[in-house]
Amino acid sequence: HLSVLDSVDFYKLICIAKEETYEEGEVVMIQGTANPKVRIVIEGELEVLRDGTLTYVLEKGNFVSESGLHSGLLLSGSMEACGSIVVGPPFDPLSSGEKKEKHDDKSTTTVQTNRRRNKVRVLTWDRTELVQLLETDKGLCNSLKACLSWDIVRKLKTQRHMLVEGRVKDPKSWTKKREDQGISRYAAILQNMLRHLPEEVQAMSEELNKYRLIHHIDDSDHERALAKCGWTKEEFRLGRQEKRDEFEDDEDMEEIESFRWRKMTRFSSKVVRTLLQ
Repeated sequence: HLSVLDSVDFYKLICIAKEETYEEGEVVMIQGTANPKVRIVIEGELEVLRDGTLTYVLEKGNFVSESGLHSGLLLSGSMEACGSIVVGPPFDPLSSGEKKEKHDDKSTTTVQTNRRRNKVRVLTWDRTELVQLLETDKGLCNSLKACLSWDIVRKLKTQRHMLVEGRVKDPKSWTKKREDQGISRYAAILQNMLRHLPEEVQAMSEELNKYRLIHHIDDSDHERALAKCGWTKEEFRLGRQEKRDEFEDDEDMEEIESFRWRKMTRFSSKVVRTLLQ
């Protein structure tokens, strides 16, 4: 989708990008880790996993970890990865890379299907550097948002193709993992936003609402995502977390210390226990 950019805008993006190459079996990203990168696939195919379950694939032209850029959320720094990304074997709808059997009148011969190994090339941007460029060039920002929006539509079509091609073994479990992944992705965006000042978060409300509309994030999903960040809906609205009562904290500490003391005396020897008393 970068083809919709004019040559000048394309050059600006390429100037701050780096190329990365991955071979079959390599891991690009691990679920739950901080990811400071935005990528686009320029060759090969990547598999995206949620808790080990394949949720979707990324093909040539697909962006990776754009995390709200398409809705105008210009968030710098890292985002927590909502899934692992690996370089799997090329998908073969006929054999899936497994062994085929040839039958004739006299014998059954097993032959190994010959296939090429998957190799992936991506262009990579540091998210903070990319955001800084987009903040200073509104024309480029709008053009890239259009590219990303088309890419979102294409990814949704690819997910439907996975069902038709038989890459989804358990549609019900697959749907659940995709939903979990969507909430975690939204939670990662919120967590990044919450590093900013309350007035800065408030200034992003329009773009956040646009993201929620595009990805069907309702109020219950919003609360679930905030809970993953350790916030309540009311705290997010106010822009600050409520401090716990100091008396409650003291009680908690007393309970912890009491537990430690009981544990120490329970397992200490008679001699040590006598000295302690």
